[in-house]
Amino acid sequence: MVALQHTPSLQRPAAAAQAQQQPQAAPRQLQASRRAALGAALLLPAAAVALPLPPALAAEVAADAAAAASALAGGAPTPEALDVVSWPQWVDRNFSFAYPPGLREAPSSAFEQPLPRNAADQPGENPLKAAVRSEDGQQRIDVVVRQATALKRTLFQVTDISQLGDERAVAKLLLPPGATVLGIESVAVAQPPKDTGTVLGVIERDPVNYFSYEVLLPDRSHLQLTAAAQLGRLYVLAASAPDEQWGASGAALKQAALTFRLNYRN
Repeated sequence: MVALQHTPSLQRPAAAAQAQQQPQAAPRQLQASRRAALGAALLLPAAAVALPLPPALAAEVAADAAAAASALAGGAPTPEALDVVSWPQWVDRNFSFAYPPGLREAPSSAFEQPLPRNAADQPGENPLKAAVRSEDGQQRIDVVVRQATALKRTLFQVTDISQLGDERAVAKLLLPPGATVLGIESVAVAQPPKDTGTVLGVIERDPVNYFSYEVLLPDRSHLQLTAAAQLGRLYVLAASAPDEQWGASGAALKQAALTFRLNYRN
């Protein structure tokens, strides 16, 4: 059984009425900057989650939201449902997800190599565990795995992401300063019963929680994150694309992020 809960956004874009001044074109950062921001979102804890958008960008986001609401109120047809069942699958022993046709899996050498040796001359584990790219490399799906204690100290091993806090608290751990959360979804997925092989017999298992965030980064890149935890490790899938491609690819990338699941462990 899957229970879906929609949670209000951490920060709602400012209304267009609050941005009456002449819009100015938001400066575009180099692709390297976008990748750096994405890396920060995945690998570094943040002191803050949402900072105000520039007035021009706030007006643009508000206008897009108003247009979508107007179309919905006018009975505009909804987009054709995506045939996720037919999509290619990435299956790892710890997780799985589906990704849109046309994207390609990156060579395993991109994420199987350990990180450079640290000061103690010990090879570090590469947190990147899966990578899928569009042909031009602009649309990206990455899975990053880290020890949960690297983001938040806990007395006990983290076995579910809800043990790190609610959706808002976890967003503060995952996202960099300046990121604006446009939407949050939480899903609780039931797990099969476990046969203990003891006098306890078959016991029920707690559901696994998944937190998903739609995020606008300061460079106007769009990001859809899904995060979950298991056996002391935090798993994060990030699907991203630049602003100019999000209109065409965003629905598919978001759906890919929502298919992310951890594999059942005994």
